[in-house]
Amino acid sequence: MEKSKYIEKFKVDYEFRLAPSTISDYQQTVRQMQDNMEKSFDIITKKDIRNWLITLEENGYKRNSINKKLIGLKTFYQYCIEEGVLTKNPVKEIPIPKIMETMPRYLTKKQISSLLALVEGRLYERTIIEVLYATGVRISELIKMKKEDINWSERSILISEGKGKKSRIVLFNLGCAQYLYEYLNSRTDQLPYVFINQQGTNKIYVQKITALFRSYSKHLGFRVTPHMLRHTFAAHLAERGMPLESIQQLLGHETTHSTQLYAKLYNQARKEIYDNWM
Repeated sequence: MEKSKYIEKFKVDYEFRLAPSTISDYQQTVRQMQDNMEKSFDIITKKDIRNWLITLEENGYKRNSINKKLIGLKTFYQYCIEEGVLTKNPVKEIPIPKIMETMPRYLTKKQISSLLALVEGRLYERTIIEVLYATGVRISELIKMKKEDINWSERSILISEGKGKKSRIVLFNLGCAQYLYEYLNSRTDQLPYVFINQQGTNKIYVQKITALFRSYSKHLGFRVTPHMLRHTFAAHLAERGMPLESIQQLLGHETTHSTQLYAKLYNQARKEIYDNWM
């Protein structure tokens, strides 16, 4: 097999270990590096890779993005070593730089109220916001959500393929249930998805949701994103006294990094509610 074909074989062999989007990102990183150096991955050296990473930084790539590319290279090259394609790993000894973690941003209750007031009377948009805020799901999980995954009696939704292909159950409150029920009953299509595009021909796409939230940010005067509602979900549960471990289960955390980051958010939210009492 030609060495270049291993970039494609990597995708096949890792499809049960990593999310499809992650594998694609890793493949794209290897190809981007090859194109930049005009060399095949099997003859690229440690020095070549270091210089390429420096070039990315000079071209305005953020440190977090560069680190993700470095992780992708490490994963791919380790795979090549295991497969016997290479005998030397040029990226093995390149450390992943530590970056200062910023506190996850979340909305105050007043900002949530302003967001809900902005979409008053727009059932489709209000329901999207209600589900994101009530369940804490990722935007990628929202668009794949199906009607059959909803358990109305338990007010729960099965997230059958979350990040890392892990399943979990999320809950929603009565307010969310009312909007979700009304929205689904207003539809005449036979599509299985909870949220569909406005033409009624397919599931809703990420680009549509992000465009809606850009519009909200512009009108409200403060930044709001779908992922920020996930942070807000966690922070507001913390303020109500829910244990951190329970919040993490609802969020579907799969890495130590996520756990540590949300532990900071949890402690900050708990501190703010304490400060309001003092």
